[in-house]
Amino acid sequence: MDLSIYPNRSYLKFVLLTALLSLLAMGLSSPSEAKVWSERKFEKTILKIDKDLNRKRWKTVIKRSQKALPQCVALYSERALTCIFILRNINQSYEKMHVFNPDNSQIENAYRLSTEVLGKTHFTTNSARDYYYKYLIFTESYAPAIPLLKEFIEIEKNTKNDAYQLMERYKQLYALEGLTENWPEEEAALTLVMKLARDVLGEESEDFKAAVEALAYNYCTQKKYYEYFELIKAEQQEVSCFSEPNS
Repeated sequence: MDLSIYPNRSYLKFVLLTALLSLLAMGLSSPSEAKVWSERKFEKTILKIDKDLNRKRWKTVIKRSQKALPQCVALYSERALTCIFILRNINQSYEKMHVFNPDNSQIENAYRLSTEVLGKTHFTTNSARDYYYKYLIFTESYAPAIPLLKEFIEIEKNTKNDAYQLMERYKQLYALEGLTENWPEEEAALTLVMKLARDVLGEESEDFKAAVEALAYNYCTQKKYYEYFELIKAEQQEVSCFSEPNS
């Protein structure tokens, strides 16, 4: 087609847009325009999904659940427990297959809705948070991962309060704060890692020595030279201000 015969680019865009809208109208319909199932049909589908879950047919769970989810929202609302559990089943089925849901909005929504409706400590919320956290780390979205990690820490403190598990969580927090170059928050996390490593594993442990080294480097980065010298003197550890920590 000779595009030069058209008077201007605006007209060309109008022609293309009109054609596109026509094709969409012919071949596609939005969820809101789709026919809403009866409750009976919806309930039958849910029973089939449950059977698929029991038989570990993850791909079938996803296929049925993706069809059922917009129907659930249309019949009830996205905050209905059944809809939240359908969303959970989708994400958990992807996780069972060791892949992430390609629709990242469903990963985020599962966490948001379960938190709002079921609360921070419900097992469905814990599962959604864990999956969302892994997704954010995998995609190197470090800043939004930090609030989730802090929730993990808060829950751990209020439940098991396992010192070793807390140390591992604070190590992750120190890493995330460092990756986002939030040096004061990295310092706070490292201070707790060092304390917990001393209490749990002792001062001769590699975890404790690594925490001291990382904290010393943090002080250098922040130009807190007094704190730096006090730390390496107290812990009798040689750490150069001009080299990155080994761990």
